[in-house]
Amino acid sequence: MSFAKNLVSSPIKQSGPPTESVRASEAQYTSRDRMLVSDVSGTNFVDTYLQDSLSNLPKEWSEYQAGLVQSIQSTPDGSETQLYSSSGPLLALLNSISAWVHQSRNAPGSPVLVFSSCDRKIIKTPYIGHHQKPDVVACWEDAGVLQQIHSQINPARTDSPTWYETVTVGEVKVGKKDRHQVGNYVRHLLRHHPELDAVLGFFARREGYQLVYHDASAIQLSEHFSWSPVPIYAYVNKLYGKPFQDATMYMLDGNRAVPSWATKIENQVYVIKSAYPELGPGQRRFTGIAINVVTAALIFIKDVWRNARRRYFEGLMYEKAHAGDSMAGLMILGHHGYVQDKLGERVRTTNLNVDTSGKTTDVRYKMRITTPDIGRSLNDIKKLSEFLRVMYDACVVQRNLYRKCKVLHRDISDTNIMLAPDSEAYRERCATGYAQVKFINQVLSGNKDEKPSPACLIIDLGNGADLMELGGQEALAERTGTPKFIARSVSCGELLDRNDYSSNHVHMPLLEGRPLELYQHACVDSYDNYSQALGKKAECHPNPVFAHQLFHDAESTFWVIAWTLARSAGEDYQKETAWNNDFTKFVNTMREHYPSSEEVDSRLAIPSSESKWQSILHNDLHSLAPMLSRMFSYVRPEWAYRNDLDAEHVHEAMMRLLLPEIVRLSEADADIPLSIGVRSLPPSRSVLRRSHSSASFSTDLQVSCSRTQSTHEHSRSVLPDPVASNGSRPARKRKSSHWDEESALRPSPRLVPSRTPKSPVLPQPGDDSAFLDWLRDEVHNIQWGSVGDLQEPVYQASSNVVV
Repeated sequence: MSFAKNLVSSPIKQSGPPTESVRASEAQYTSRDRMLVSDVSGTNFVDTYLQDSLSNLPKEWSEYQAGLVQSIQSTPDGSETQLYSSSGPLLALLNSISAWVHQSRNAPGSPVLVFSSCDRKIIKTPYIGHHQKPDVVACWEDAGVLQQIHSQINPARTDSPTWYETVTVGEVKVGKKDRHQVGNYVRHLLRHHPELDAVLGFFARREGYQLVYHDASAIQLSEHFSWSPVPIYAYVNKLYGKPFQDATMYMLDGNRAVPSWATKIENQVYVIKSAYPELGPGQRRFTGIAINVVTAALIFIKDVWRNARRRYFEGLMYEKAHAGDSMAGLMILGHHGYVQDKLGERVRTTNLNVDTSGKTTDVRYKMRITTPDIGRSLNDIKKLSEFLRVMYDACVVQRNLYRKCKVLHRDISDTNIMLAPDSEAYRERCATGYAQVKFINQVLSGNKDEKPSPACLIIDLGNGADLMELGGQEALAERTGTPKFIARSVSCGELLDRNDYSSNHVHMPLLEGRPLELYQHACVDSYDNYSQALGKKAECHPNPVFAHQLFHDAESTFWVIAWTLARSAGEDYQKETAWNNDFTKFVNTMREHYPSSEEVDSRLAIPSSESKWQSILHNDLHSLAPMLSRMFSYVRPEWAYRNDLDAEHVHEAMMRLLLPEIVRLSEADADIPLSIGVRSLPPSRSVLRRSHSSASFSTDLQVSCSRTQSTHEHSRSVLPDPVASNGSRPARKRKSSHWDEESALRPSPRLVPSRTPKSPVLPQPGDDSAFLDWLRDEVHNIQWGSVGDLQEPVYQASSNVVV
């Protein structure tokens, strides 16, 4: 592979623990380090976000409000809670503004926006992470609550609100200027409202206030307003207009612990009952299973806010892969394209993309993809042979994808390799699909006419790359992948050392006996070609470039195999309370790995010896130690120096090592029940580190060109323990007092992410007519208008861009 530019290292961002896993104080440090919160002028903020809410607003405070402002300005240091207590002047001021706005809208029976204190309450969420307790929240209440606003005791919620019913958040300080805390709160607010394109918030101090805007591209803080009434009136007035609503998506039951979302796609309406949204800024990925309210058919929906600078389009790569003969084992598209607003314009992030320092913000557009393929989690696998077959076929799909259309996946993980859907439609499609590299069922059958029946489903080409597209070389030097499984050189952003990771003594695995017979019958001429290639004199690349190549996806597949097997055991597993040193090192190395150009990838030190792998595996799986040892020995070298070899050779080697094990298990009646992820894991090393230091994490919050954190996986094993910090940084208020215990088991990423309710309450077709009737009634009340069509991206070959 040759490129026009010599991309020696990768222009990549750091990554770290999932953003949900850090405490509120750590999130502030990260926000500050990453400069997530940007400053914009007050005039630009008002003109951009509040212009349509400025008409007929009071230009002066009322006498009552002026007294409240004076009380706010007189608050002594260290008494900030007085501002937003149930009788505090700030809450009284905000609710008096809300009362005025409500009355001015001439809708007496409509809900009123009530601001209340929340610093002693936990905002409820079904998602992973520490509790959040902003100082002030606002929620819709019955109009009768207005009567309490004029009393001396302002309304205060007695229950804990949910993020879904929260409309806006505010942070209050007296003398401090730290604005990153409110930035963290608006991120969590927007996360729980995928139906919104953006949210607003505020940061109040004794001297004045600042307004906050957050979307997928930015967290913007206005310049200081010295208790001028107009901007804050406009802010509240804007909230009454329920702004930034995606016209194709509505929350149905926001008062529930886990709501539903209705989404219109073309002329059909789907309801997402169980979903997973990610924090912004960034892609704000929102994924979930949805049910068609008319037909009860299930689909999988993924929404992302795509950076306009990204090179490749996921939907176009799926179309290319399935053109002609459909790609067996690969997810198919239902719909894909840009989400459009009521005017037919692509939904995008803010137009105010330059802050006061001149820093620009990338533009992002909302895109949507659906598929009828509902994969099954690897956790659903019950037999060891079944797992090995899934991994074998995952290699097949990657090779066929490369062979047919030169597309790289670039994010192979234990959630993007799935157990095949148990559906006749999937089996029928794959039986006539593209399968130049044979699937395991074809190899084992001994019949050259056997139809492909993949054991796997490969999903998520969101980080994929089309090597045939001109001008995309620079994108291949980006870091993409899931931290645990990302290839080592991709993680480092540069090639591994030529001498330390030489391939001089590495040989293509040779088959014998029945596996050799099956292989040669299915693959005919390829066996000797691969076997002899490594025996030839090496033709090393004189000036290799760093770029993501097919063998990097093979390495990621190896890490999936190794990590899964290391955490698994037979059905009679007894919980471990002590672990050997090799297993402990391996687990800590894997779960605490986050890509970095500044730190050495600790996976480089993982040994390849058979004895070490036997020590890592549970006793039930010791027979697989030789396979893992030989597999890692082949994966370990830096293959970028050997451009003379076939691009598929690492996948070939792995499949040759998987095949004998699959044959052995099936023919010798040696198969065993397998419980994936059942092993208890040793405490994370970060637990001990946290007890002595409060060093902040470098978390990949803003990801413009790559995703170093999996869409679905937020493994509990990487999360720190709730140990109080006694480090160099001062303690901050509202540190979380709770941290969920670690578990090695994760539910299906397709069905529900980690720490959400265990399974989505979704009816299968015909199962629950009452629930479907309720959905139809709810959806019927929505005034959709002419929205729902997705605008497909179009590749313009002349300019080598996709629009």
